[in-house]
Amino acid sequence: MKNLFAVIAVFFLFQSVISAVPEAGKAKFNVNDAAKFLEKNEQILEKWGNTKVKRGSKKFFQKDKEMKKVVDDLIDYRFIAQYIIGTHWDKTDEGTKTQLFDKIKELFTELYLEDTFYNNSYEKKYIDKGLETLYIKGIPASVFITTEMQVIFKGKPVIYELIYHLDLVDGKYKVFDVELDTVSMVRNYREQFDKNIKDKSVKELVKKLDEIIKKKKSGKKKGSKKGKVPAKKKK
Repeated sequence: MKNLFAVIAVFFLFQSVISAVPEAGKAKFNVNDAAKFLEKNEQILEKWGNTKVKRGSKKFFQKDKEMKKVVDDLIDYRFIAQYIIGTHWDKTDEGTKTQLFDKIKELFTELYLEDTFYNNSYEKKYIDKGLETLYIKGIPASVFITTEMQVIFKGKPVIYELIYHLDLVDGKYKVFDVELDTVSMVRNYREQFDKNIKDKSVKELVKKLDEIIKKKKSGKKKGSKKGKVPAKKKK
């Protein structure tokens, strides 16, 4: 009987510890503050995104610089880089980490700005927000903000969903993942790394990212006007 009571006591102690961890994480967040932070920065991006300038002009480079500055404040590139390579992080030298960090920053900035805020024909709504626990390994608690965006793709309206996931880093909210129609960007890159690069090295990943970036930039120089792959249309 004593053993039974001991097992029950240990079980409830374990449960209380497990439940206390997410609650402690939740306490540091203010969902409304996180939403205001995101909306304020995206309004700046929208303003610049809707400013029509000639590509390559002085005004264009100013627009590009200002938008990238906002994105740098928004996104937690360090966590993204660390999450993507997983256990390889501790085994990787600082020089390669810096290269990886820079490439991921460049890629995310290109994708985030090009596919969202350089598209002038869109409408965005903030439809949900709240706290979440254990969304992704390494972050026990975080904030999610769900938005709905309508863009014009080939002359027709297309609606898709963006979910932002934010954590507090040094007292500032940072986006560590974005889901596009339920597809997580960081999980997608992690899966690609595990599938294609894991048995090689992080340096191979840096080369792969560099190829993707160069291909994307090459498409711009050729005047490519390909849009992003559209989400399922709402009827």
